Amino acid sequence: MKMTRRLGFILVVLFQVLILVGWTGYNEVSLATGKEVVLQTAPVDPTDIFRGDYVQLSYQISTLNNLPEISTLENNKKAYVHLEQDGEIWDATEVSNAKNDSWDVFIVGEVDYLYLGTVRLTYGIEQYFVPEGKGMAIQTAKDIKVLVAINGAGQAFIKGLIVDGKPFQP
Repeated sequence: MKMTRRLGFILVVLFQVLILVGWTGYNEVSLATGKEVVLQTAPVDPTDIFRGDYVQLSYQISTLNNLPEISTLENNKKAYVHLEQDGEIWDATEVSNAKNDSWDVFIVGEVDYLYLGTVRLTYGIEQYFVPEGKGMAIQTAKDIKVLVAINGAGQAFIKGLIVDGKPFQP
């Protein structure tokens, strides 16, 4: 009886460790192999008294209007956004509630609200934590871009910030 309890405990702990290692491995592989894109952004608020310094990012591709198929989107549902490179920055060219297989690069977001042909999306990359005291340097910057890795499923991961044309080194 004691042996089966011990074995059961070990299996439960091992299962939890495997889940954490698998999740971390998935994220690291996505960061290493994902398509790198640069997105234009602007900081919103760099400090939270409970969580420390971070930058709340508002992307140019977060608010979309006058794109085909916006009217088919629904609040709190997934939206697929086709991205195309325009110089250094990647811009949204199409949005849909279903993945289009002809798109080379796309990012998946969630519809926050939809009103009169304008949609507000979140992508899960709206917060970037920085060392204490470094958030104000980002808030006062004139130009902020984010280097993002996007995996094959459209999930985005922040690789770094580009502040006033230079990689942000906290």
